[in-house]
Amino acid sequence: MKIKIEEKHENSLLNRQDITFLVDHSGTATPPRNDVRAKLAAMLNSKEDQLYIIKLSGLYGQSTSQGYAHLYPTKEAALTHEQAYIIKRHTIEEATPPPAVEPTPPAPEGKGEEPTEPPKEEKPPTKKEEKPKPKEEKPPTKKEAPPKEEKPETEVKKEEPKAAPPKGKPKKAPKKK
Repeated sequence: MKIKIEEKHENSLLNRQDITFLVDHSGTATPPRNDVRAKLAAMLNSKEDQLYIIKLSGLYGQSTSQGYAHLYPTKEAALTHEQAYIIKRHTIEEATPPPAVEPTPPAPEGKGEEPTEPPKEEKPPTKKEEKPKPKEEKPPTKKEAPPKEEKPETEVKKEEPKAAPPKGKPKKAPKKK
């Protein structure tokens, strides 16, 4: 892993240095922040607790990552100016090692070496398979239409005969332009 510092900018208002850098990690994955932080702090002749990596992202299709960090003159200045989630990110990485294989419990003392049974894996309780309940079929409901008023037969209108078409040539409709 090679680190190249691209830019250092003195931020006198916040009493820190803003650093932009490139990490060349040919043939491997993006390195963890702890490794980059340790090497960058060594390059800058400072302590790791004064350096906070803000951003570290891999460049697409390359074995290079670009990073951005803040370097403070003291740890107290870093804790007052740096954002809480950045501080938490660096303390979690320092305090917690990556998960490893669980250690085996020590053998009971006083007794000879007896073969111990490996712990049984607890299976989550399985739910009884429930059969789907048949849907209750309701008879289709008909909307009742209002009763029709019946008219007496005497008032039934007789249809008038249709008018006969006029004799002669039919008129043409005017053409639309």
